[in-house]
Amino acid sequence: MPWSLFPDRIETDRLVFEPLNRERVDVFDLYEFVQREDWQEDATEHMPWFRFRTLDDVAKFVKSAEQQRADSETARYLLRAKPEDGAIVGLTAFGPEWEKRRAGSGIVLAEEYWGRGYGRERASVFVELTFERYDLGAYYTTCAAGNDPSRRMIEAYVETYGGRHEGLLRQHSTRPNGDVTDQHRFTILRDEYETATEDRETLAFDAHWGERLPQPEY
Repeated sequence: MPWSLFPDRIETDRLVFEPLNRERVDVFDLYEFVQREDWQEDATEHMPWFRFRTLDDVAKFVKSAEQQRADSETARYLLRAKPEDGAIVGLTAFGPEWEKRRAGSGIVLAEEYWGRGYGRERASVFVELTFERYDLGAYYTTCAAGNDPSRRMIEAYVETYGGRHEGLLRQHSTRPNGDVTDQHRFTILRDEYETATEDRETLAFDAHWGERLPQPEY
């Protein structure tokens, strides 16, 4: 795999992040996962972009994820949970906006795995990478109005890192069917993060980058 700005594997206490590409992810396994009833209904109620209907939909999504990674735009990962014997539990993404000096992330978990802290554990990785690896000035995320499980999860980790709820963005995001939704926005700024983490360990996870290009000889 060519070297990337993004880790090609991340491992926390309970989660393994695998990059979404054809080399590492079996498209047939992912298709079987997204056909689950709890994925096609509650898990993607507020994220219908991930309600894939056909194997071709999944294949195109994986191919697009490869290109986004190659272009240093977005890193998408398959999430596997160690307590679930390595089963796929969801999808997550990390998206830096280099010129705006900020990054955001999102997650979709199958409903069976809600309430186990996987979303917060995943978010901590991306928050800490935002400030300590990528040297950006802010982390942000949003969730749809009415998506109470996501809002509770976001509030918990944003508070941990000293951030806050900025407010409700009305008529902000358009869904595939044309509906326009309100979105809650949350942010963590660099000074808030540094104050919140000054007395505790950070980056307590394994992040592996692929082989770097050899240095030229002069």
